[in-house]
Amino acid sequence: MPTANPQTLEQLYKFLQIGMNLTLTFEFGEGSKFNYPATFVGRKDSGYLIIDVPQRMLSEQSIRRLENADVVVRGVSNTELGHVIAFKTSILMVLNKPSPIIFTRLPFNFASKAVREHERYKMELPCTLDHQNNLYEATLADFSISGCGIKTHIEPDFNEGDRVFIQSEFSHYIDDNNICSVAKITKQAQGWFIGVRFETPLELTNQLKSQLLESSFESGLL
Repeated sequence: MPTANPQTLEQLYKFLQIGMNLTLTFEFGEGSKFNYPATFVGRKDSGYLIIDVPQRMLSEQSIRRLENADVVVRGVSNTELGHVIAFKTSILMVLNKPSPIIFTRLPFNFASKAVREHERYKMELPCTLDHQNNLYEATLADFSISGCGIKTHIEPDFNEGDRVFIQSEFSHYIDDNNICSVAKITKQAQGWFIGVRFETPLELTNQLKSQLLESSFESGLL
């Protein structure tokens, strides 16, 4: 049986650290995609990785045989640049007790990418855009330290340069004195895209970086 390249694993282990938060993605046929949070808890260099998983995952997938199922593993490493890593593997074994864990095969390769400070993170999160107390139900499509992109099905009754307020999971990172203004308005096939600029770029703290990456993971866009 083929084995993973030792040099590949040596590089992977520089990023894959004990206690690291992961996201597991399963796809079971067309339209059946599931994401679950997980934690990397150990490895056997010659055989497998050990990952702590939520009980919810085993409950929701109880009708499926998870052994040998393919899974995509993503995570953010605690390196200086905060590398994102991703690899595809398959499950060797599932244990329910004393706590739910899975054993996966060692991957044959992996991808890594350093997180750039001004990178735009793609996502699909509900948000509300407020312009002079007129509220627009919308979707937060991307986010960076310098601004964000918003999609809405409601025709905007405002112009480029107007001040707006954004209510989303990331609102608490934007100070009340940090003015958000409309940078561009683009008509799309289904609705409008609103580009919003922050007057003062945000500080990319570890907390903000982790939340951005997790939102991208959960949206399946990273």
